[in-house]
Amino acid sequence: MKKAIRFIIPGIILLAAAGIIIANFLSNRIPSNSPDTIGNTAGNLNSGGIFCEIDGTIFFSNPYDGGRLYSMKSDCTDIRYVSGDKASCINAAGQFVYYIKNNGTSDDITVIFRSDLFGIVRCRTNGSDSNTLVSGYSTDLSLTGNTLVYNENDGTEATTSSIDIRGENQKTVSRRNCSTASVIDGTVYYSNSGDNHSVYSLDLDDSTISLYMDGNTYMANMVGNELYYIDLDNGSALTKVNLDTYEQYVLSEEECTLYNVYNNIVYYSVGGDNPALKRMNTDGTDKTTVMEGSISTISCTSQYTFFQLEGDETLYRTETYNGTGIQIFYIQPQNDMP
Repeated sequence: MKKAIRFIIPGIILLAAAGIIIANFLSNRIPSNSPDTIGNTAGNLNSGGIFCEIDGTIFFSNPYDGGRLYSMKSDCTDIRYVSGDKASCINAAGQFVYYIKNNGTSDDITVIFRSDLFGIVRCRTNGSDSNTLVSGYSTDLSLTGNTLVYNENDGTEATTSSIDIRGENQKTVSRRNCSTASVIDGTVYYSNSGDNHSVYSLDLDDSTISLYMDGNTYMANMVGNELYYIDLDNGSALTKVNLDTYEQYVLSEEECTLYNVYNNIVYYSVGGDNPALKRMNTDGTDKTTVMEGSISTISCTSQYTFFQLEGDETLYRTETYNGTGIQIFYIQPQNDMP
């Protein structure tokens, strides 16, 4: 019996150790996303990706705490500190959040000592297991399926690159800087920023760039079977094209500076002598003014739309669908939390 016990006890220890190793492996495994996963809406990403909603939770960059990453429920309750990084271009899928960190102006001495000021980060939704997938200065991060596509700049060249959600298979997709906000099924649609402002498509698999639509456009976004853009040949009118019929619709003839399409609603800012934030249906009906002033960001979520004025960190919110009442939305900094 004693001899048997001598063999049983080591076996139990080995099994327990193996169980711990397997459990640790499973807890740290990065599961694959569905191929049709999109990490954030194009409209939110065009406003810097400072808000991102997934499964009843909003991840956002808190303007009252240096842009650090926070979360809250969709009804703006249960506000929580997630990360000390200044976050932008926030994307989320499953149990993970992806964002660009820019801590270049941070006064956090531990961050400075890490020499880890810029990069693309993946962490769990509670902020744990934070990993820098890409180091260096990056912009315009989007998640499509299991691929992160982003712009990077090494100080001499700006390129569009991609990397998978596990931090592997990094590659340069294009030797030009493309807005990556509008990405569907592995294809990026963007308004060219050079002399030619036509709409182009960039295939992330084979790195091919193709002319998608001729025109003098700005901020082109693919939303379902419609292509939205600001028409620079028509006084910056907000315009859309139905891709089934190729019919063109001018939604607003006013000078549009920024817009966000969310389901059947469009929030858009107008410039000129009477700048304002306005809202309408996607067919151009029910136009209404939400707030007067020059708008810098528009971020839409299922219950609230958040916005800011030029040169002002104050965050405002209005119900996305019901009425146009405005509230100042203040989030108490919680950066003393671990």
